[in-house]
Amino acid sequence: MIKRYFLQQYMQEQYVHGGVTNVDAEKLLLAEGIESIFFPCHDSFSLRAKFTRLIFLVKKSREIKKGSVVFFLFPLYATMEKLFLRVLLKRKVTLVCYIVDIDGIKDGDEKLLEKEVHFFQRLKYFIVLNAAMDKWLKERVPGAVTSAINFHSFLTRPVYRERVKSFQIVFAGNLAKSPFLEQLHLLNKQSPLLHFNLYGPDPSGPMMDQANVTYHGVEKPYELPEKLVGSFGLVWEGTSIEKPESSIGHYIQYITHHKLSLYIISGLPVIISVTAGTAPLVEKYKIGLTIHNLYELEAKIKSVTEEEYLQMQANMRPLAEKASKGEFLADAVAEIMGKL
Repeated sequence: MIKRYFLQQYMQEQYVHGGVTNVDAEKLLLAEGIESIFFPCHDSFSLRAKFTRLIFLVKKSREIKKGSVVFFLFPLYATMEKLFLRVLLKRKVTLVCYIVDIDGIKDGDEKLLEKEVHFFQRLKYFIVLNAAMDKWLKERVPGAVTSAINFHSFLTRPVYRERVKSFQIVFAGNLAKSPFLEQLHLLNKQSPLLHFNLYGPDPSGPMMDQANVTYHGVEKPYELPEKLVGSFGLVWEGTSIEKPESSIGHYIQYITHHKLSLYIISGLPVIISVTAGTAPLVEKYKIGLTIHNLYELEAKIKSVTEEEYLQMQANMRPLAEKASKGEFLADAVAEIMGKL
């Protein structure tokens, strides 16, 4: 039997927004019977702590036998953990890289992206977020062997409260990274029925000082699905309400947002940019609407009948069950293990 490990980076941390994605991923790997590798003194940068981690690296790399499998989440930031993976590669240990983020694309940093791609090219096995990321990766790493999660796991209880169609739209996340929210007032004249309910840390003054916006503060992530007020959940990025602009707006093409699973678990039909990597999934499972810009929102919502809205909610329930139990990642792990 193949011995399986994962490099623990996040499970010990507390998050109030999308970082919970990584925590849940590592919890699920542990639940799958995959053994954790956790470097000691992870939050200390003293010489003693660095020496302790080096000793751990040497001992653990000798313990892991050739032919074993080690999963890890990417990006990987700690220098010692990067060194550890290089040692394992030399020892013919199979590495499986679960790509959660690609910072070079997200931050518009070409030099960083070049380094990230160079790192990927040293590997063979990957868990990716969706078909768009899969295509992007294989264009740069020919021969990459992959499986995709499509939807993030979110280990909390689904909300099956029946919602009523309205023009109340939810946006949840790290608000400081969503500057387009400062422009929502520009929709008032054309779309007077729209109202946005914002959840998350670090809203700017201009975000909150808009007649069509209500800020609801920060909730504990696993309690948030019960707290969301509205009829639709918005997935959008960048600096503009006209299209997803800037590097983070471009990045929407490749990622699966944690907020997508949040909305699914909350029973909120999704409104998402047509350029998003997960837009085909929203259309495939009939769980929401796709838009080119936020000026389309009111007309799009008007076009949805009450029956169609209720059907979107019903279509989300099987996905909510799978996300809440971690089955998307578990299936991806099983698939990649079958390809080794």
